[in-house]
Amino acid sequence: MGTAMHTLLETMFSTEVPVLHLVNRFWIGGAERQFVERLRRHPEGFRAVVGCLELSGPMLEPVRAMGYEPEVFPLKGSMLQSNTAVQIARMAALIRAEGIRIVHATDFNTNLLGLAAARLAGAKAIVSRLDLGHLRAGFGRWHRRAEMLNSRLADLVVANAEAVREVCIREEGVRPENCVVVRNGIDLEHFDDLAARGLQAPLPVADGEPAVAVIGNLWPVKGHRTLVEAVARLPPELHRVRFLCAGEGPEREYLTDRIAQLGLDERVLLLGHRLDVAAVLARCQAACLCSSAEGLSNALMEAMASRLPIVATRVGGNPELVREGENGFLVPYGGAQALAEAIGALLSAPEQAREMGLRGRHRVESALSMERMAEGHGALYRRALGAAPLVREPQLRAA
Repeated sequence: MGTAMHTLLETMFSTEVPVLHLVNRFWIGGAERQFVERLRRHPEGFRAVVGCLELSGPMLEPVRAMGYEPEVFPLKGSMLQSNTAVQIARMAALIRAEGIRIVHATDFNTNLLGLAAARLAGAKAIVSRLDLGHLRAGFGRWHRRAEMLNSRLADLVVANAEAVREVCIREEGVRPENCVVVRNGIDLEHFDDLAARGLQAPLPVADGEPAVAVIGNLWPVKGHRTLVEAVARLPPELHRVRFLCAGEGPEREYLTDRIAQLGLDERVLLLGHRLDVAAVLARCQAACLCSSAEGLSNALMEAMASRLPIVATRVGGNPELVREGENGFLVPYGGAQALAEAIGALLSAPEQAREMGLRGRHRVESALSMERMAEGHGALYRRALGAAPLVREPQLRAA
């Protein structure tokens, strides 16, 4: 590298480089929680500016507590209207005014708007891919086509799992050198502190009753219907086990009716939204995730941080977290009998389950720390500015 380039790079990083971070809104979900953690451990040498499309949700409070007041770019309904162009222009104006060099978008809407605004203002665009594209499948083909085109046109695509990266490359035509994995991270000190603070609201579980955590909003993709059928198949000796489903969504009505039909009202408990997930996990002996598709599941990572053995479906990034027989079991999606058998095997061998939980915690400590995530984002931003080659993280060995 020549002297002139060295001088340019030294000047570039002598002051903090502004990065615009975009998120749709601040609701409770894995993407939103990781957005907050991204800000909490922002890479050294870069200054965060926060923007959103809707100023709502309980995750807004921790963002403000860090000193960020988000700039709002309201869509006011569908993206297919003139207001979208107005908000892209406003976003581009903010990029110019703040001297922003990089736009890092988080979800479908902000990926599209952020790329357009970055192009208008001459900034670099990084789009995030946190799932396998399944969340857009029910909205019509244009959503998936827009997502695929958007990923191809971005300067860089950041995926949270190898499985997501493979979808971007194999199915969407993203160039491999432009698509990198930066895995989600957990601030273990903060997470352990939240667990130690205890429950914010009581749980409908008596002292001594074993419990399994099922963390995830009540959306079809999360597979709660299979869970209910599996619980109905557990043997009598496991009928004392309570399944604590933390999350909310459109599946509640169906699940409530089916739980009543199967006589599981005291065994499958729909808790609604909980902001004390760490404390809920601390009360449980195992965790379960029944999804049909996943990126790198925050629910699984938090269960591992809580030293819980896991039963999860063998989909998406789940095998990158759960190693068969080491820190849990993997089952096919939609198989109620296989799920029941795996849950039964886990709960019937408490000592083995405890050892599995400890191994899961060790994996989080060694491979999924906040420091590693921050280092990954720092390398990503430097690469976007042409300052360094992008070095991929070593793969997590799948089960």
